[in-house]
Amino acid sequence: MQLNELYPLQGFTLTQIVKARSGKVLLKAVSSSRSAVCPYCQTCSQKQHSVYIRKPQALPCSDTPIQLILSVCRYFCHNPSCTHKTFAERIPDTAHFYARRTIQLEVLLKWIAFEMSAETTSRVCQRLQVQVSPDSVLRLIRKTDLSQDPTVRVLGVDDWATKKGQSYGTILVDLEKHQTIELLPDRTQTTLRGWLQKHPEVEIISRDRSFEYKAGIERGAPQAQQVVDRWHLLHNFWEKLQESLPGQLKKLQSHTEKKETASYQKRKKHFELVNYLYAKCYSQRLIVRVLGINRGTVRRYLEDAELPAWQFRKPAASQLDIYKDYLSMRWKAGCQDVSVLWRELQQKGYPGQRKSVAEYLQRFQKQTAFRSSGQLAWLLMKDAGGLQEEEKTYLQALFVENQKLSEIHQLVQLFQKMVSQKSPDLLDDWLMKMEACGVKKLQNFASGLRQDYGAVKAALSCDWSNGQVEGQVNRLKMIKHQMYGRANFDLLRLKVLGPP
Repeated sequence: MQLNELYPLQGFTLTQIVKARSGKVLLKAVSSSRSAVCPYCQTCSQKQHSVYIRKPQALPCSDTPIQLILSVCRYFCHNPSCTHKTFAERIPDTAHFYARRTIQLEVLLKWIAFEMSAETTSRVCQRLQVQVSPDSVLRLIRKTDLSQDPTVRVLGVDDWATKKGQSYGTILVDLEKHQTIELLPDRTQTTLRGWLQKHPEVEIISRDRSFEYKAGIERGAPQAQQVVDRWHLLHNFWEKLQESLPGQLKKLQSHTEKKETASYQKRKKHFELVNYLYAKCYSQRLIVRVLGINRGTVRRYLEDAELPAWQFRKPAASQLDIYKDYLSMRWKAGCQDVSVLWRELQQKGYPGQRKSVAEYLQRFQKQTAFRSSGQLAWLLMKDAGGLQEEEKTYLQALFVENQKLSEIHQLVQLFQKMVSQKSPDLLDDWLMKMEACGVKKLQNFASGLRQDYGAVKAALSCDWSNGQVEGQVNRLKMIKHQMYGRANFDLLRLKVLGPP
């Protein structure tokens, strides 16, 4: 292999190889051209004016930095109307005009820059004997041309957080090519509509249940078939189910009477006042100002016919959690003596005091047959064939006490079957049953599906979903974390849509 094959210098003659004191290897070459074309007026010239030296950095070799010393010609321009009397010879196959690195090195740096943060790229390149600053890395990314507008047939749309809870953008993914094609600075229907109007070739659009996106698609791409993501259907249904279950769980009357505490009486008073003021045509905002309570609480009191059940917080973590199974087994076996259990735990290596064990055992004394609304919602949505015997017994006991829960369970199982098996024929019957179930939150969910009927039915009859869009959102989050969340939108967009 010849040196000119390792470092192609088209149009140059290699004259000398020198190792400098700094450790760099200098490759000296002279231009072999006899004429050049003026880049300003495209006039060919053969009259040489002078020679100047360019020193672009090249790819390192065997952990040794390489620098080219190129003697490039400058020519006279014979065109009297040209604004430049002389011009420098261009070497587009070796280095761009005014560039301090060869094209090969710049391509490598750009590829690394898109895979890492600017600071990390600078440190890695320093180890590779390539000198580049973080600012130079950012300039390389910003010079990337992404002006080409891609064509897309099946589009995935979802939002992503610029600043969680405050500002959001929109990510657009080509579901056929598994590639992000655009980032939009917000998630409004106006911005999405403007982009879709420039892409009339879109035929199918997968999205979540956002009515903002629905409106933008209807106005920007009325020809496209909208498809609701199936995971969002299941997740939104679980959320509504979780919200509605506390009002459906029947507590024992004796247990309810024991909870007549000062806090319970205060909540009951607020519940009655909220409903009274609302009946007197007070707005929710005015009720919030009059009573000084949270607007979400006001909304919850108005949605429920009875005072919502108190939701207890999950117990805090304890060093006794690692002995929880053992304590539970001993408690169920009939050993409820705190001192005995404490001494047994000491033999197992527990260093704490008896008082801590006594407080921890109060959790077993307070255990009831009721689970949290979230756990019960997942239990209702779980496939009936996959339930354990303990779970079946628990549900049967609940259904005996509350027939409405049994009806809700049947509707939940039907919805789960309809979505998992993609059976659009069951949708109409399920919507009618849900709208007649008598549970307001679930009726509201069915009403929302009715408003988005076409997209929901398409979700149950085609294979497209937002699964890979969620993956692209995860990649975007990773890039944001690499950049410590400090990237401007234009830089973040280039990083996500790149590398070129």
